[in-house]
Amino acid sequence: MRKFITILAVLATIIFIAAAHNYWKGKTSAIVPAAKVEEKPTNDVEEKAEKPVTTDADVLAIAANWPKEAQGTFNKSVTQGKPYKIAFVGSESIGKEDGGWSVMLEDALGNAYDDTVEVGIFEYAERSDEFINNGHAEEVAGFGPDFVLFEPFTLNDNGNVEVEDNHENIKTFISAVKKANEDAVVVLQPPHPIHNATFYPEQVGQLKDFANSEGLDYLDHWSVWPDQENEELRTYLQDKQGAPNEKGHEVWFNYLKDYFIAE
Repeated sequence: MRKFITILAVLATIIFIAAAHNYWKGKTSAIVPAAKVEEKPTNDVEEKAEKPVTTDADVLAIAANWPKEAQGTFNKSVTQGKPYKIAFVGSESIGKEDGGWSVMLEDALGNAYDDTVEVGIFEYAERSDEFINNGHAEEVAGFGPDFVLFEPFTLNDNGNVEVEDNHENIKTFISAVKKANEDAVVVLQPPHPIHNATFYPEQVGQLKDFANSEGLDYLDHWSVWPDQENEELRTYLQDKQGAPNEKGHEVWFNYLKDYFIAE
């Protein structure tokens, strides 16, 4: 009997130990932490980083020779990140072809001012009255220039259009430009000089007087050419003196480059 009870006690102990083992195994597996998944916060809307507006002091400094009004509007354009538009307007003497002063100056301005300046070249083989009557003033105005360097067809008008009428045509052109952009600045310059002319130098002198009376800046590039009485002047001009040759365009370009790009 005692032996039987001992066997039962042993069996009960074995069963108890087995049950206890299974119970604690289940408990410990239940509290093992799950693998941690790290979530990176995401923004539903990605904010746009605005580029700060800055003024390039170096670029503004090289415009020091310009009229004060032009310097002011250029400063504003640079600050706003808008291209400042410059138009070269005149007769065939401005040289829209390779080697012409207008093309060389466009390249020089691009190198100096980078993308802060945009240049338009408007060349017309016409008199000033034809320029107005054919709607070219409005064509230039459509470009929306901020600065216009205007050679007002003085040589083409010589013997064809009265000086007073030439000046009225200049006023008409300026009105068209300012109608498109009231802050636009117009600067006058003469065409190229010619050798041994009689009335033409007088007309150019009257153009300079007109510019002064109207409060317009006047770029007297004749000061860097050979004297009109000097035979050497012909070496700067095409055969019939109707336009500068390569040498003439170079001297004209250098004068204007020094004006537009201050050192």
